[in-house]
Amino acid sequence: MSPLVRGLVAGRLRPAVVLAAFPSALYLALADGDAGHADVVAVVTSDALVLPTSILLATPSPHPWGVVAGDVVMLGGDVVALRGHGIRVVRSWRPRRVGTAAPSAATVDWRGLLADVGRGEGLTPRADDVLCGALLAARAVGIAGPETLPLERTTSLSASLLVAASEGYAVSCVVDHVAAAVAGSPDVERTREQVLAIGHTSGAGLVEGIDLVLHAATSPQPEGILS
Repeated sequence: MSPLVRGLVAGRLRPAVVLAAFPSALYLALADGDAGHADVVAVVTSDALVLPTSILLATPSPHPWGVVAGDVVMLGGDVVALRGHGIRVVRSWRPRRVGTAAPSAATVDWRGLLADVGRGEGLTPRADDVLCGALLAARAVGIAGPETLPLERTTSLSASLLVAASEGYAVSCVVDHVAAAVAGSPDVERTREQVLAIGHTSGAGLVEGIDLVLHAATSPQPEGILS
């Protein structure tokens, strides 16, 4: 499991609602989170897109979860108790993290991005994906991020990914793309295509946010406004 969800997975046994079940991923929400949204744990197969908040299985998809969205399962004590079977968590893995640069003189006006949180369809609205990309890029170039995030306005899964991004954690290919883009690496087009392949709109949103902040870092506007 990821250390980002160790407390949830190893803690007391609690009911969790199935947000979504796909052949390669199961998203579980613990409704008694105290951060304005439910705490979310992803359980993914070895060939899935591995979110930084995941329990990673050793087997590939499809996995017979035996549950559908809306079902209630039990999570805790290093066990995910599904219908008819359980998943015991026996080892940890470490998610990738964007490096932190020295503080930059460039600034970003985060108000527009924060105002759009929750806008868009799906488990991760597009506006949130843009903000995730922006948070990751800001960390990589030393631009200060927003003091708070309006997590109560979006989905629980998206909120968990925004928190992770604010701390520099993201899907591996996104971390690679941020590093390549900041360094001006010749690999940047390859990494960009890998990010664009994420989901229906998530990849495009992430790239948009990364590009917005990198533009601000290289061409800061007098008022620090991100356009």
